[in-house]
Amino acid sequence: MKNSLTLIALLALGLPFGGWGQARQAVIDAENSFAAQATQAGTKAAFLAFSAPTGFVAEGGKLMNAQEVWQARPAQPTTRLTWYPVLADVAQSGDVGYTTGPWTQLKDGQPQTAGEYVTVWRKQPDGTWKFAVDMGIERIGAAPAKPATVPQPRLQAAVATPSMAPSGIILDVDRKFATAELSKPGASYEQSLSAEARLYRPGLSMMQGAAAVANMKNLGDSYIFAPTTGYLAAAGDLGYVVGDLRRIATAKHPEEKGSYLRIWRREAVAGWRLVLEIFNFAPVPVTTAGASSGAAGQSPLKRPQ
Repeated sequence: MKNSLTLIALLALGLPFGGWGQARQAVIDAENSFAAQATQAGTKAAFLAFSAPTGFVAEGGKLMNAQEVWQARPAQPTTRLTWYPVLADVAQSGDVGYTTGPWTQLKDGQPQTAGEYVTVWRKQPDGTWKFAVDMGIERIGAAPAKPATVPQPRLQAAVATPSMAPSGIILDVDRKFATAELSKPGASYEQSLSAEARLYRPGLSMMQGAAAVANMKNLGDSYIFAPTTGYLAAAGDLGYVVGDLRRIATAKHPEEKGSYLRIWRREAVAGWRLVLEIFNFAPVPVTTAGASSGAAGQSPLKRPQ
């Protein structure tokens, strides 16, 4: 019965039977083409070719226009980035999706740094796919293996529910989460995380599923989140929010500032759930002793040039 209702909803949205699978494959193909162009023509050329006019990247913890950032960056022919997706999902309306996986930076063919990335893709008026947000971190631990076939989330999405105010709805979901996080640090994560959630933090290994829930349940101090913008798919089942974050300094940790990306998915059983979250922190300020560095494990961009 659920599948029948989903099919009816998809038809109402104008997406033909089988269109969801085609849209998901188109997102995977876009990601693979993005990576291929970075290898063949360089990172700068790839980012300029695949970023939407209003697409975001995180530069030193700040959300910035991708086109402006990469236009200003010099090409570095001896430096290359490689990456591949290990998970991909797309809305039932076929207008927004995301990919995530590991990246590696090489200089003169030798690995230098590595991490995880998240790319949010949106279908453009001309039918092409461009990224709306691209963010990443350096990490510890080994990279996940490249899958023969890129998997999708195992949990079923809720029946498509078209909305007339997509941005407002997803921003409201995110703001309610942020408010709850301020009053009860950690509890909001415990209540909102999907069973398949992935959390990316600079310098740490990925937290996933039950481990993510367990780790965030005991979060000591809350973050202050200020959303910048968001978008909800026409099907009302998948959306994202980007914004600024801050955690006030305490005796346990220094002040943290940066940007965040959250991807929300409306699951058939659990309703709205946080399926992916990534933080990009600003560099640590210069100390009186003159020692200065970026936040632990932090690269200047999701995938540094």
